[in-house]
Amino acid sequence: MQRTAHILAFGAGIVTMVSLATGIHGQSGRLGPLGLPSVSALDRLNLRAEWSLQLPMEINRDAIMQAQTIDEQLFVQTRTGLFFAIDSRTGQIQWQKQLGNGGYSVMHPAAANERLVFVTFVTKLYAFHRYTGNVEFEIDLGSGPTAGLAADDTGVYCVLGMRTGNSAAHRITVYNLLNPIPVPSQQRVGPIDPQRPWIKDAYGSPVDEVMKRYAPGTRPANGGEPIPVIRPYSLSNTEPTGGYTGSRTPSLSPLPRITPPYTLTNENYTPSLNALPSLRQPYHLRTESSKYIQSTPSIGTIPPSVAAALALTDLRPKPIQPSIRWEYGLRGRIEYPPLLTQRRVWVFLSPQYAYAFNKKDRTLELTDRLVDNITAAPVQAENTIYIPTANALLAVNGELGGTDSGLELLWRTPIPGRNNHSPFITNKYVYVSGDETGVICLDRRTGQVLWQSDKDVDTVFAANEEFVYTRDRVGNLLVFDAGRPTDPFRRRSLPLAELEAGDYNLVITNTVSDRVYLATKGGTILCMRDKAPKYAAPVRVWPTPLIKPAPLKEGQNPPKDGKS
Repeated sequence: MQRTAHILAFGAGIVTMVSLATGIHGQSGRLGPLGLPSVSALDRLNLRAEWSLQLPMEINRDAIMQAQTIDEQLFVQTRTGLFFAIDSRTGQIQWQKQLGNGGYSVMHPAAANERLVFVTFVTKLYAFHRYTGNVEFEIDLGSGPTAGLAADDTGVYCVLGMRTGNSAAHRITVYNLLNPIPVPSQQRVGPIDPQRPWIKDAYGSPVDEVMKRYAPGTRPANGGEPIPVIRPYSLSNTEPTGGYTGSRTPSLSPLPRITPPYTLTNENYTPSLNALPSLRQPYHLRTESSKYIQSTPSIGTIPPSVAAALALTDLRPKPIQPSIRWEYGLRGRIEYPPLLTQRRVWVFLSPQYAYAFNKKDRTLELTDRLVDNITAAPVQAENTIYIPTANALLAVNGELGGTDSGLELLWRTPIPGRNNHSPFITNKYVYVSGDETGVICLDRRTGQVLWQSDKDVDTVFAANEEFVYTRDRVGNLLVFDAGRPTDPFRRRSLPLAELEAGDYNLVITNTVSDRVYLATKGGTILCMRDKAPKYAAPVRVWPTPLIKPAPLKEGQNPPKDGKS
């Protein structure tokens, strides 16, 4: 009997494992049986499960550190450098990459444009194609990033620590992106001329486009110093040097120079080995005034940095990398990711400073000192930037304001409590939250307070047109009416429904659509949605930030100095 019981228990374990394996494919409706909310529990919240997923990661030593929604994708970063791109509609893993060598590192939010997604690991910046995972480029930033990234179609904006020897604390560095080479369609537009069948349509070749951009023997437009003119090397032999008296004693007499053109004209017969003045790229000749300073026979040695010298021996071809558009050093600490508008890049310095630069030429267009300290990362919706401070929430116009006038304030609403969470924005409402603050619903147009919850509720992570989804201190999921209070007289609101979700200890804030995400540090992700038929397909909730420059009308000049 005992043996039979053991066999049945073993068989039940296998069935359970198989059920779990079939429940993490990320397909709609295929949910694992353990650790997921029951159907009856979700019915109370008017929710239904769309898909569940278990990321392939080592649970004992790895954990999810960053998870963010960008358009129809969900990007996840783990402690050991795993980077996942997930289709937020179906839960399918589109691709995954291993950043670094599997060691632990500080994770910062990624950024993306229409074509690429950018992520940092230690001191490297990676660019991947969003839907294929192909590597666009990988560069060394020289120092570790201190905040998340921002990106548009022309560049990627990084917040980095200053290099050794600089007086500033942090710097913002902008890299130009490489525009894709257009590949023309090979389908003919018109019929072939029967009189001249050998004449084909003129198709532009991608190789010709590459040759136009990177012609042989040329340097990039911002490549630094011009290449000096190479002249034949000559030394005067009128006087003996180094004790040389004309004796023909055998000696080591290589070419006087090892850079082209090679010449033996007027060579120096002094026994010596003349090496390059520097083994660091780019290779430059000495100037006319200094190339004859050292005439004593000697042997040139490698630079002090052995690693740099060894790197110069790597003759493998290197891919074309993005160039630096501009850099700007700041004496304060930049703790939050930059924000991009149509013309500006915004950075916020601790504790209470705001700067806005022109994206093209780093012109400082706005600087202002806030009254209160900035307590969380500012966010953006369309052209409006929302700045949480110690005592209020500010809504400012991201395209207006200047160095003299300061911020173009749209409205300011006092907020009780700490207000140390980024606000959550929808088309009609702004939700403010924080420790000892609760959730406060504001009218997005005027900033008027519509309702406030109890202080135990401190996080807003999803919303749709009717409801807003929050978490309390112990991890329970609470559902509130989006804009109407349950007590209109006191402007207080109580949750309409509640779900115990303490096992899902990771908050994924959906800044795009109506989908509700629950996740664990161990890599389990659950996606849910409202049961209403109109939410069968994802509905965008967060207004899209306006990043691309607005097209100019005929005869219109671009705005200057922060004026429209």
